[in-house]
Amino acid sequence: MMGEDGSLEVTFEVSYLTEKEKFKQLECGEMYDIKAVKYRPVRSAEQNRKMWAVIHEIAVARSGDRANDDWDIYVEAIERAGAKFNIYDVLDDEQLIKALEKGFRAVKRLNTFEDEIGQKRVVLKCYIGSSKMDKKEMSNLLETVLDMASEAGVVLPYELDY
Repeated sequence: MMGEDGSLEVTFEVSYLTEKEKFKQLECGEMYDIKAVKYRPVRSAEQNRKMWAVIHEIAVARSGDRANDDWDIYVEAIERAGAKFNIYDVLDDEQLIKALEKGFRAVKRLNTFEDEIGQKRVVLKCYIGSSKMDKKEMSNLLETVLDMASEAGVVLPYELDY
């Protein structure tokens, strides 16, 4: 829509509470830069619930009824699915590594070395988790989980919709 002065006027809807709070802080009459990016729907809670159910079935098939390694299987699936990741070269400090593990769903130690001043360092591959995936990325992860289920001999009594 064109404004009286020939400028372009844009109207948009904000649906997330955190974003609404940010917009409430904007001052009327001020100019702001707004970046528009194509909307990519996030994965659904139903996709996530079904993924974890299948992951548990894989754990049971691999380790028996007392399986408790769902998290390890999830990390394996994220890695096999080729999820987005960042590589970090950091001091080999337990608190620093724990902070990275809180920010990422899967952290894999790639290398440990001593730098030129004698400090022990570690190279970490930090994967995003399914909560930050869009539907396409989540579908790829689910396909990977289903492949892993098949490899483990898991027969699912239901269909996964994704």
